Amino acid sequence: MKRSVAKIYSIGLLFLFVVGELTVLVFAWQSVGRIFSVIGGLLFSLALAPTVHEFGHLAFAKANAMKLKYIKFFCFQILAQKGKKRFGFANPFAPDQTQVLPQKGGDMQRRAGAYALGGLVFGGIFLVAIVAVFFLLLIFVGANYFLLGAIPYVAYLFFLNLPPIEYASGKTDTLILRGVKKGADEEKIMLACMQIQGELSEGKSYGEIDKELYLSLPQLPEDEPMYAMNLFFRYRYHLEKKELDEAADALNRLASSADYLTEQEETSLAVELVYMNSLFKNQAEADECGKFCACALQADELASKRALSAYSLAFGEREKAQILLKQAQELLESEEIAGVKKSEEILLDRLKRIAEQV
Repeated sequence: MKRSVAKIYSIGLLFLFVVGELTVLVFAWQSVGRIFSVIGGLLFSLALAPTVHEFGHLAFAKANAMKLKYIKFFCFQILAQKGKKRFGFANPFAPDQTQVLPQKGGDMQRRAGAYALGGLVFGGIFLVAIVAVFFLLLIFVGANYFLLGAIPYVAYLFFLNLPPIEYASGKTDTLILRGVKKGADEEKIMLACMQIQGELSEGKSYGEIDKELYLSLPQLPEDEPMYAMNLFFRYRYHLEKKELDEAADALNRLASSADYLTEQEETSLAVELVYMNSLFKNQAEADECGKFCACALQADELASKRALSAYSLAFGEREKAQILLKQAQELLESEEIAGVKKSEEILLDRLKRIAEQV
């Protein structure tokens, strides 16, 4: 379905949700207690329904050998980084999402399909459960206005994700699932990227993973999320293989699509451009990129130390390079993904050999 149809559908569903909630309030109007119960039920559903949905994705992901990277639900978020989980607040109007990291490769089509389906399954179970409890109470006790106030939004969120359509904020779970099963271009690249991530978790470096997973893929538009991920993985593959021209080309293509990158992706790109321009001894370009990511370069991050080490070696600061390489080596030990650690070790060893020759 086209986005125009998706827009009409979402507006119609929102209208039904508002009408449903107002109808419940009309029935509750005779009692202040009932009105507060309806409002409480609505607030309860606004917080819990997206939580159930996202934790459905997470539960199915864990059941298929994937671990949490990031989850955002309602106004909360959890970020898993460096072996720790950090809880915080998030913009409640930002799209809810769950990001996971495959812990192994293989059978990725089935596993990714299950992951996409998880939110819909949990959301459907939650909707059926809350309606069933309401009717049981209605039969034996009487109408529960708290549950009656919660049902419209729980139903709204479930049916919003049910049809295979694409909203401005992205595809529904059902559309992603259909793309996975039918081998749509974006989902085909998504599966390739997930397979790469899985093999990295198993301990293979970028260069040890099948070349076909990087290169034999459909061409995507620049505004598709998988476009940037595929190019970054391709860059790391060529970099490890010492195919510097191809690696530089992948970075340049990423730079040309900067309008569609997230802030974090732009920063990571700028750090890698400092590194790559240092390898090619393009100081002016390296300095320009360095200005863009100055804060990131000062952070205790492995990629930043590698980029600064390459810069120092390229432009005559040997002692500084040796200090930076030592710092990078220490940070290497904290890298969680075995394959990324192995790849970074290869790149650092090359810089150490250059430092020894200076």
